[in-house]
Amino acid sequence: MATATDYVDVLIIGAGPAGLTTANSFNGSSLRVRIIDKKAAPLEFGRADGLKSISLEVLDSFGIGDTILKDAQPCEEIALWHTDPEKDGIISRTMTIPDRVEELGKAREVTLDQGRIERVMVENLYKHGSVRLSWNTQPVALHTDLLTIDDPEAYPSTVTLQNTETGIQETIHAKYVVGGDGAHSWLRKYLNIKFSGDLTDSTWGVMNLVPKTNFPDIRKVFVVHSKVGTVMGVPRENKLVRLYISMDGGTRHTSVKAEDITPEKVLEAAQAILAPYTLEAGRIPWFSVYNVGQRVTDEFSRYDRIFLVGDAVHTHSPKAGQGMNTSIQDGYNIGWKLRYVLAQKADRGLLSTYQTERRPVAQALIDFDRAYLETFARKDITHDEFLDAYLAGQAFTTGIHIQYPPSLLVKPVSTNSPPHTTNLASGKRIPDFQMVNQSDAVPVQAYHRFTNDGRFRLLVFPGDISQRERFSRYTQLGDWLAAHFLPGSGIEIITIHSAKRGDVEFMDLHPVFRPWNDEEGWDYWCIYADDESYHKGQGRVYERLGMSGGKGMLVLLRLDGYVSLSCGFEEAGALVDFFQQLKPQARTLSRAVRGFEAGQPVIPPRR
Repeated sequence: MATATDYVDVLIIGAGPAGLTTANSFNGSSLRVRIIDKKAAPLEFGRADGLKSISLEVLDSFGIGDTILKDAQPCEEIALWHTDPEKDGIISRTMTIPDRVEELGKAREVTLDQGRIERVMVENLYKHGSVRLSWNTQPVALHTDLLTIDDPEAYPSTVTLQNTETGIQETIHAKYVVGGDGAHSWLRKYLNIKFSGDLTDSTWGVMNLVPKTNFPDIRKVFVVHSKVGTVMGVPRENKLVRLYISMDGGTRHTSVKAEDITPEKVLEAAQAILAPYTLEAGRIPWFSVYNVGQRVTDEFSRYDRIFLVGDAVHTHSPKAGQGMNTSIQDGYNIGWKLRYVLAQKADRGLLSTYQTERRPVAQALIDFDRAYLETFARKDITHDEFLDAYLAGQAFTTGIHIQYPPSLLVKPVSTNSPPHTTNLASGKRIPDFQMVNQSDAVPVQAYHRFTNDGRFRLLVFPGDISQRERFSRYTQLGDWLAAHFLPGSGIEIITIHSAKRGDVEFMDLHPVFRPWNDEEGWDYWCIYADDESYHKGQGRVYERLGMSGGKGMLVLLRLDGYVSLSCGFEEAGALVDFFQQLKPQARTLSRAVRGFEAGQPVIPPRR
C-alpha cells in the first residue's frame, strides 16, 4: 500500500512537556514543524505537578504563563516536622519557613496537574497554527542519510510513521528530529543510546488525594520525618494534596515490588508517619508507584540532526520535583536554537551547544538527586542535617545558579574597565524584573515582554538619560546600532533607562530605539523606565542587577533568557563579532569597522 510523503523542517516525537515546549518554540514562524504522539490526547491526570519560576518564565514567553498561574496552587510556606525525643518520639513542628529564594524576587514554585499544563500548551499550538500536531501516531522506522547531514538544506532523516488506530503509514523527510518521548523513548532505543549511572532503584508511592485530616499543615508544603519514615506533602489545586513516600526506606537495592503497592498501602504508610494525627482520603483521583534510578545518557544528540530531550535522556526520583522543569528547559534550549538556525540560516555549529549546555545540568541534577533522596529517606538524620539539605535543595532546584560554558552562544567579554554589573554574567539567566513602559506607564514583568519570536534581544541600560552626557552617549550608540544592525537582522533592541519617566520624551529618542513600521507606526513597547509604577511599586532593576549607572551597559539575551554577553557601550563591537561568528564561514572584522569607541570618528553621521 502506498504511503503519504511529507517534508518538514522539524519532526518532534512525543507531546509531553519536553516535546510541547520544543513545538511552542516555533509559534509564529513559517517553518514546517510536525509533532506526533501515540496517545489519543493530552494526559488527563497525574505525573509531574511542580512548576519552578524558571519554567513559568518560559511559559510567559509563550504567552500562556498567566493561564497556567490562574489555575495553579502557589507554594508559599514550608513546615518541617521531626520526632521529638522528649515526647516519646511523637512528631512535632520544628520550623516554618517561607518557600522562597531571595534572588528570584518572586514565588519559587507553583503546583498544577501536568495534564492541565499540557492541554494549555496544546491549545497554544492550535491558536498559533504554526505547528501540525498528530495524535494516535507513532514512529516505526528511521533512516539517516549520512552523506547529506552536513548540507543545511538537506532532509537527511526519513521517518516512517504509523497511525495507532488505522495502521496507515506515512513517510516523513525531516531536516531535524527531536525525541521527547519519555523514559521509554522509542527514538533513544532505536539509536541504541544507553543510560548510564545509578541502576539501584528505590520504590516510591505517589498519590493525589483530597485529605480529611486534623494535621494542621496539610495546606502547606510539609516534610514529616518520623521514626517510621518520611512523607512530603505538597498542596495542589482543587483541594488536592500530593504525597510522596519512600516505600522501602530509601534502601539502595529495593526489595519492594511496585506491583505489590496499592493506594491503600501508601495511605497506610502516610497514616503511620503522621500519627497521632489522623488522615483519611475523601477521594484519590491519581496514584502511581515509581522505581526510578538516577541515570543520564552519554549522548543528547546524534550528528547534530537528531536530539533527545527530557526524560528520554535523564531520569531521577519523583521527589526532586524537577522532571517537568528539566524537560521544559531541554525543550526550549533546543527549540529556539533550531528555529534560529533554520530561520536565520545560522551556523549549524551552534546546535552542538545543546549537549554541552544541557548534559552537565542533567548530571548535576542526578548527583543532587541521589544525595537528596538518601537524605530524605534516612531514619537517623538529625533535624539540622535535614534542614540544611532542604534549604540547599530550594536554591538548587530553581536553576538560578546554572551557568552555561563559553561557546558560539556565550561570550565573556574581556575588558580593562571596571565591571558594569555585579549580578550578570555571560551564560547565566537574567532574573525576572518589573519595568514601566515609557509611553503608557503600564508596568510589565520582563519575561512577559520577552516573547518567543525567534529574535535575540539587546537590552540597553543607558542610566539616567535625563542627564545631557548620558543622553548624548545613548544617541551616539543609536547611530552606531543603526549602521551595524539592519531591520530583519534577528535582533530586537529594548531600552531600560533609570530616569524619571516624566523627564524623558519618547519622540526625542533615537529612532533605532523606537522603530517605525509603515503599517503599525512607532513601536511603543521598546522603551522602559526603571521607575515607580502607580500601583505595583518599583522594580529597582538597576539595583537588582547590581548595575552602576555610569557609562551605560549592553546585555545581549538569547531567546531562552540566558546572557550571551554583557559589556559597556565602549565595547559594543563585541556584538558585531558575536553575530558574525553565528554565520557560516565567519570572518573577523577589523577594529576600524567594529568599534564603537567614545570619541572615535568611526560612527557614521545620523541619517
